[in-house]
This record gives sequence, structure tokens and C-alpha cells, in this order.
Amino acid sequence: MKKTITIESILGGFTQTQYFGSSDGYNSAIGVDPDYPIGSDVKTSGMLVPTRYEKFSGANITGNPKWIITNPEDEKVYVYDDAGQVASYSSALGSETDITSPTSGAGNGAAFYNNYIYLATPTNVARYGPMDGTPAIAQNVWTAATLGSQTALGNPTYPSIRGVTLPNHVMHMHGDNALYFSDVVNNQGVLHKIKTTKTTVNGDTNDGSLYNALDLPSGFYPTCIESYSTDLVIGAIQTLDSTLNQGRAALFFWDAVNTNTFYRGPVYLPDPLVTALLNVNGTIYIFSGNAQNGVRVSRYIGGESVSEVAYFEEGNPPLAGAVDALGNRVNFGAYTTYPENSASVFALGSKRRDLPFGLHNVVKTTSSGANQFVTALKYVQQSSSVKPKLVAGWRDDSAKGLDKESSTATYSSVWRSKMFNVGNKFQISKLIIPLGATLATNMSVIPKIYIDDGSTIKTLDTINSTNFSGRKAVYKRPNLSDAIGENNFFIELNWEGTVELPVLLPIVIELDVNKDR
Repeated sequence: MKKTITIESILGGFTQTQYFGSSDGYNSAIGVDPDYPIGSDVKTSGMLVPTRYEKFSGANITGNPKWIITNPEDEKVYVYDDAGQVASYSSALGSETDITSPTSGAGNGAAFYNNYIYLATPTNVARYGPMDGTPAIAQNVWTAATLGSQTALGNPTYPSIRGVTLPNHVMHMHGDNALYFSDVVNNQGVLHKIKTTKTTVNGDTNDGSLYNALDLPSGFYPTCIESYSTDLVIGAIQTLDSTLNQGRAALFFWDAVNTNTFYRGPVYLPDPLVTALLNVNGTIYIFSGNAQNGVRVSRYIGGESVSEVAYFEEGNPPLAGAVDALGNRVNFGAYTTYPENSASVFALGSKRRDLPFGLHNVVKTTSSGANQFVTALKYVQQSSSVKPKLVAGWRDDSAKGLDKESSTATYSSVWRSKMFNVGNKFQISKLIIPLGATLATNMSVIPKIYIDDGSTIKTLDTINSTNFSGRKAVYKRPNLSDAIGENNFFIELNWEGTVELPVLLPIVIELDVNKDR
């Protein structure tokens, strides 16, 4: 019996299980972005378009990048890593400049506020500015008269994820024109407040900075802060161990303008760790999971309730500085070991609301060592509305770095279709793969067929200008004579070369099925 299978859409993103998925989903991918256009077009294509990134950071980034900061006063990108180093880059993401490091800094927290970049250290706060003048580093301003001679910070020990310790003094500028940051005092999570005004330049003078502006219940350690209208939402954990679950994470809601304490919480989450919050068009997205494996993205839906948006079994929840959004697209830093090892950026949905809200792996970084992880990310280039481009900070056991989108690097993206269950003995007799460009030199895609849960792998002729011509690759017998299985199969595509070769849909697969077995 003849049977034809078509792969018509991939916008549903990763399928939820190995064997049963949405009709427009797929199994997995690394560095494939359906938001990219085809050729010279500027519209979202919805097709299999590979992405490529290259490292642009230099010798000044020696630790795990934790914070990527831009500001409205200059045209530079600033990065703070957990080795305490601060570096800046031009708007073209070049010209790395070493900035004087904060004393004893460890990437504990960072944010731009009122003409200065504030940099938390284990027990104090430094600031760099004024950004509208000739900026310079000022050390230990939190305990100095600069901000009212406040009490030194604690230095609580937070859990580690993938070799990176969660930051213990996360910072966030709120709509009441104040900067809030986290701490732990006597085993109790607190928020401190920095508020400044102008004497000579904006932000140079203390205007009500406050130690211990908010208390959380005993045993809750704050990990992330986000604005929600006039409220601050604080994510906090009870679990400090990297293997033992010591209690569920929770959210707390505080009207920082009108009340002295939180009015809602704990709103408990289903995981021991909550690591990042992101307000996208008025919706609070929550990133949670555990220190071993598992990532959950949820959204706050009111009252005591959150709703799961996406979950996948491998990876860890992102650091507070490794989430960002472009339009309606939510991005977070992570890693994957399937289909291969990669420090990656995942995206939920598209920048266009009219497209499905699927999960996609859109960036494969240049990280290549063990324990890869994207530790920071940010949209810093406005051209990303056509081709979404991120700056991704990454680490592994042998290197650290920052990557940007490249126009010259070698492609190394991977895509796997969902599993197709046949249920009878079958032979693949024809495979048609349409292409988004006319084949030319340095274009290359290697297709593979994984048969019967991958027990047999059939590698097909490389799609390049030597083996094919035009805009389509067609495989027939006898090349497919041994593409025989008993139960199921899926298709894998591996990109190589230095010239972009998108793959279009539908991909058509013809089978001969034996129903008499």
C-alpha cells in the first residue's frame, strides 16, 4: 500500500512527546528560526531557516556573563560577569573596552538607573557614570554618604545551576523612579531601595535610598524582580541545595508606592527554583525548574494562579539576566544535549501575534566545551525586527564569551521532524525536500533518516551543488533501497557550509507499507 506523509508546518514548535505531537510541530532543533525571512524578503517565513552566530568578546570577559546592559544616555553595550569584570562594546558590537571593575565584584546584580549603571558586589554597590558626561567607577557607594551611608549587604550562598551561582543581589528599576535590589538578612529575604535626584547632574544625589524597604517571610531568598503595573513581583526560593528539594518557589506582590509590605503571596509555584521574571505586554512570564534538569515557563493569570505555557525535560531555568522579548516573542537562555550539545537560546512564538506560540531553539552559540549554558541575553540591535538578532553570553568549562549574529560563520544547525508512526513494515520510496534558494557553492545540508527509534540511521547524499541542482532535492530508489523499518521513523537535517540554504515546506515522504505482517 502506498502512503504519503507531508511535513507542512513547523510553527507549532517542539512536540510535547516523542511519539505524539501537534500536527505542525517537530521533535527538536538547534539554531533554526522560522522568524527569519527567505532570501531578500523581509517577512517572517515560517520555514526552516538556519541561524549562525560568532564570538565577539575578547580578553576582558573571563567569567560567566550575567548582565547585558544598554541605556538611553550613550550608544554602548555593557557586560558584567561573575569574575567582577565590566566591559563595554560599540553599537556595532566591536571595540571592546575594559571598565574599572567594582571592588570584589562577582556579577551579583546590575541595572541602569537615573544616569548611572549600578553594579552589585557581594556586600556593597558600585556605580558607573554619569552616563551623559564622562563616566567613571565609584566604589562602595551603598555604604558611603553618596547613598546615605547604608548598612553593608549580606552575601548569602545561592544554589548553582550548570556551574553558575544564581545572583544574590538582583536589581530592577521600577515605575516609581527607584531602583530596588535583593538581599538576605538573618535568613529573611529583603529588598533595598536606591533613589536619587539631581544636584549637578541627574542622579548624583541621594533622595531617600532605604535599607530593608521590604521583608519577605523567613526562609525565602529573592532571585528575580519585575514590574507589574504599580506592583513589584518578587520571585523567591526556599531551596538552596542543588540536589535536595527544600521547598517550593513562590511569588510575592508588593505595591511599592502605597504599602509597606507585600499584599499577595506566597503564590506557590510547582518547582523548587524560580530564576527569572519577564513582563511582556502586561503578562508576567515565570521561569522555573530545578538545578538538575527541567525548565517550565508559566504566566501569571491572577489571584493565586499561574498557567503553564511550555515545559521540556532537559535544561535548567534561565538566570535573571538571560530573558528578553521582541514584540510578542519571549526568549530565554538555556542549553540542550538533544539532538546534540549546545548552549542555546529558546524562543516562544514569533514576533508576530498572528503566528502560533510554539517553542523553538533559535540560537546555537559558539560554546563547545562541557556544561554549556547561555547565562545572559539581550536584544540590542533594532534591525532584529527583520532577522531577530540577540547578543548571547555563554559559558562552558573551558571558555566564556559573547556571541552575535554572523554573516560569515559556518552553519551548524540541526532539525528533527516529529516521529512518524507507521505501525507496519515499511520502505521509504521517495523523499522530496524543497529549498529556499538555488543551490550554489558553499551551500550544504545533510539529511538523515532515523528508523525504528533510531536503531537504524540512513545518511543520504548531501544536498549541495555537486549532488543536486535547482531548488529541490529528490531522493528515490535505489538510494532509498535500505530505508526499511518496522514501526516508525523521523527525518533529520544538518546544515553545513557558509552560504544560507533554507529548507521549505512541505517536505514530502512516500512510503510502501506492508499491511500483511
